[in-house]
Amino acid sequence: MSTKGARCSCAALALAVLASAHEASAYCRSNTCKIPELCLQDDLPRGDCRPLRWTGDCIGFSVQEDASSEVSYQEISDVLDAAFAAWQQAPCPGGGTPGIRVQNLGPVACGAVELNARDGKTKLVDGLVPGNANVVVFRDLDWLAAAGHNSEMLALTTVQFDKKTGDLWGADMEINSNLYDFSVGDDSAAPREDLLAVVTHEAGHFLGLDHSMIGPEATMHYRYDRSDPINFRTLHEDDITGICQVYPPRDLSTSTCNPIPPHGFAPECGEDQMVACGVSP
Repeated sequence: MSTKGARCSCAALALAVLASAHEASAYCRSNTCKIPELCLQDDLPRGDCRPLRWTGDCIGFSVQEDASSEVSYQEISDVLDAAFAAWQQAPCPGGGTPGIRVQNLGPVACGAVELNARDGKTKLVDGLVPGNANVVVFRDLDWLAAAGHNSEMLALTTVQFDKKTGDLWGADMEINSNLYDFSVGDDSAAPREDLLAVVTHEAGHFLGLDHSMIGPEATMHYRYDRSDPINFRTLHEDDITGICQVYPPRDLSTSTCNPIPPHGFAPECGEDQMVACGVSP
């Protein structure tokens, strides 16, 4: 299996409206080439660049159990449930909702951005690959010490994928609680940032969407508007069109929801796992 990683962030500065803001459909899908200027809107590749998506109809996420000194585990868990519900319940054109389910698998000990895979880099035990978790973690300390982080980022979502097919294998969301203060609920006055708004944007990246080329009214616009933070909580028509294109509506009532990652679920990081336990939910 060949994998690659891509990172998507939510920036915190003033809005910059893009030139194509008036386009009817300006959503973009994340792609295997990680080229921001390449806007793929369907399932077709552009050269060697393929759009990303989860292949199954059910995926899971977990919250790192320590949460933050300012946001409790239960608070972030509830916020994430609401954020993913906004995408899952989007009213698709023509009827129905996106054909994807997202399940909260509860707390995990591991807070590392990692993908344990049979790729020559992961340490195998008895020939087995350690399990994984799609983790959401607060970074209360040393945000800038990590590679790829900068001071403008409110949050950062890293997705792992098969570069040949565009199939998503894992996604990890980091929240910058080191440089920013977040609010839970409707009290989002500056200088505190609205956690649900930021996490709803990052959930879009988690599901395979890139930044939209439409204006700041879209949840997937690349800059968060401090003057109207609640806007990101509610999906724009462009966001809805995008998520419904990636996951067209279909009847999920007869299919079993299996949110376990490809090599099994595990609450510990790869180096800390007993592999025999890593393959069980």
